[in-house]
Amino acid sequence: MKVLSSPVGRSAIAAAAFFVVLVVGALAYTSTGGSARDLLVQELLVNLVIVLGLQVFIGTTGILSFGHLAFAQIAAYGAALVAIPAASKATSLPDLPLGLGDVELGPFGATLVGIAVALLCGAFVGVAVARAGGLAATMITLAVLFVVDQAVKNWTELTRGAGGLSGVPRMTTDTWLWVTALGALLVANLFAETRLGRFAAATRDDEIAAPAIGIDHFWPRWAAWIVSIALVGAAGALRVQLVGSTNPEQYTLDIGVLLLAMLVIGGMRTVTGAFVGTLVITVGNEIFRQLGDDHGIVRLPELFLGAVLLAVMLIRPGGLLGDTDVRAWLSRLSRRRIPAAAASERAGDDGATPPRAPGDLAATGISVRFGGFRALEDAAVRVRPGEIVGLIGPNGAGKTTMFNVVTGIVPEQAGEVTLGEHDLTDDPPHRIARAGLARTFQNLRLFPTLPVRENVALAALSARRYRPQAPAVDVDVLLESSGLTGVAERPAATLDYGNQRRLELARAAALAPAYLLLDEPTSGMSDQESRAMVDHVRATARLVGAGVLVIDHDLAFITRICDHVVVLAEGRVLAEGTPAEVRADPAVAEAYLGRRESRAFLQSDRPL
Repeated sequence: MKVLSSPVGRSAIAAAAFFVVLVVGALAYTSTGGSARDLLVQELLVNLVIVLGLQVFIGTTGILSFGHLAFAQIAAYGAALVAIPAASKATSLPDLPLGLGDVELGPFGATLVGIAVALLCGAFVGVAVARAGGLAATMITLAVLFVVDQAVKNWTELTRGAGGLSGVPRMTTDTWLWVTALGALLVANLFAETRLGRFAAATRDDEIAAPAIGIDHFWPRWAAWIVSIALVGAAGALRVQLVGSTNPEQYTLDIGVLLLAMLVIGGMRTVTGAFVGTLVITVGNEIFRQLGDDHGIVRLPELFLGAVLLAVMLIRPGGLLGDTDVRAWLSRLSRRRIPAAAASERAGDDGATPPRAPGDLAATGISVRFGGFRALEDAAVRVRPGEIVGLIGPNGAGKTTMFNVVTGIVPEQAGEVTLGEHDLTDDPPHRIARAGLARTFQNLRLFPTLPVRENVALAALSARRYRPQAPAVDVDVLLESSGLTGVAERPAATLDYGNQRRLELARAAALAPAYLLLDEPTSGMSDQESRAMVDHVRATARLVGAGVLVIDHDLAFITRICDHVVVLAEGRVLAEGTPAEVRADPAVAEAYLGRRESRAFLQSDRPL
């Protein structure tokens, strides 16, 4: 179906499916019983919108937040202050600042004001959260929750303190709440399909690998934060108009933990998991509340929540549904596998692309010290367009440090890195990747929870966005050439080691780079696999038109694949030349084998 090939179409179908489940369930539940059942449906919908907001940020970026409820509170107070009739505010809030005493808006206007105030406050906090990441970001959100709580309790002219605000005109129907729930389902599904949403998921899975394909941490995280604050703010603004009042006790850390539990129990990485977790906990809490009331058991809902959370963490740490997602299933359903013959045809007659480099990749005069340890001293390496250069040396020679300097992970104390006329010396890793350098890592760095295809597609997406001048690389061609088509929908973490190595190379190639930097691509491989990797690296480099700089301890691999070899020893360039010239150099043999063994080696035909 054509609609499934569109991100908007897939998101709309998934949102509609969830919405139908909600409507049918609500009608069945409220068809018997009193108004208390209507209130539970209201609570479920409000919880769902908030949890979807949490999923957009926490589930997508992997950064735990305790502060989202603070922005629901800000939105609720913002909406209440412009919705309460002016006459009521004249008596209950006589000292309102900013002329708010004369403002009186209807439900729609009040809701928009609440969301806008929450977004305004959240945008500034989001800058700090997106830049910090990890535990520091989590602590910032927790601090925001406490700060907002104290501000609300102490700014009595605006909030009436701990007693809260009342007299808010109540909505006569739940229509706006249902519309908001449907909108939240659509927005959450659609955000996961956007470029920023997909980039945010990459930063969640590996903060070092993401910049290596040109992804800057800040903007995807900040975008996820803003979207999540808008959803949470909408829930807060609507809730106060449904209840008719608000106070600080509705936004405590305990309630925030309950909402987080809904997200975690269902599966935080997917909208489907957030939906299921909200249903399970909201309905379960109500059932156990009634059981507790009937049997005189105090705090039975808390016991239920603790038991479910403990069971899920022990049995299903990724949540009840794990990574199962309706939208992702629809995406797989819409995709058509490309036959090998078609993939080869799309790659071109000979599968080759002319070298695309704007000039030589050169690192010159590089010096790096870690405390008193000299990792590199006036080291240099140069790779020309279309050339394959090997960087070898004994353990501790500084090979990976040189890679890390070239790709911006480690700062140099002296020297410069250039790509043609472009000076990369002070650029961060994501800008270096966008300039045309793609790398693999000595220790595998994939996006483990994402499918194999998505690992490669993310790099291709980054190339389209940040390297529009480079000829596009077809994801299906790369998967086919790497032998990964049959496992394209599996999570990357489930592949065997050899396939993971090939996947990492395919992902680097998908960036359409000028140069591929490969850090020990045959590490952990057998001799047979190493020989196969020679052809695979050459074919991949030829396919994307890239030069190659490669580190490897398998010197037979280096000899077979390289046009030129640079030898490092104790952080300095010891020798360079063709593989045959390097093998015949006595200084190289001595560096690897010692003086006594090197003499016997130079008189033999053994490989180094």
